[in-house]
Amino acid sequence: MEILFLIIVLVVLALAVFSSRKEQASKADDRKDQVRQQKEDFAQEDVMTYGQVQQRREDLLNVLDENLGDKPDQRDQIKKIINDWADLKIKAFQDRRSWVRNPDKGTAS
Repeated sequence: MEILFLIIVLVVLALAVFSSRKEQASKADDRKDQVRQQKEDFAQEDVMTYGQVQQRREDLLNVLDENLGDKPDQRDQIKKIINDWADLKIKAFQDRRSWVRNPDKGTAS
C-alpha cells in the first residue's frame, strides 16, 4: 500500500514539474515572439534623419504658401500640423538613436 502511495506521489510530482516547465517554456516563447515583433516593427519604421525632416517641412510649408496664400487661417492650421509632425519625427529619430546607444533604457518598460 505504501509503495502504491509513493508511486502516486511521484507521478503527481512528475506531472507538476512537467507542467511547470511547459508553462515556463511557453512564457519564454511568448516573450521571444514579442521581442521579434518589436524588432520587425522597428525595422519597418519610416525613420527620417533630422535633415530629411527639415527638408520635408520646408517643402510642405512652401507648397502651403504657394497654394493657400489667400486662406491664411487654413494655411496657419496646416502649418501647425506640419510643424507638430516634424517635431514628432525628430523626437522619434532621437529616441530611436538613444535606444540603439543605450538599449537598457528602451526596454525598461
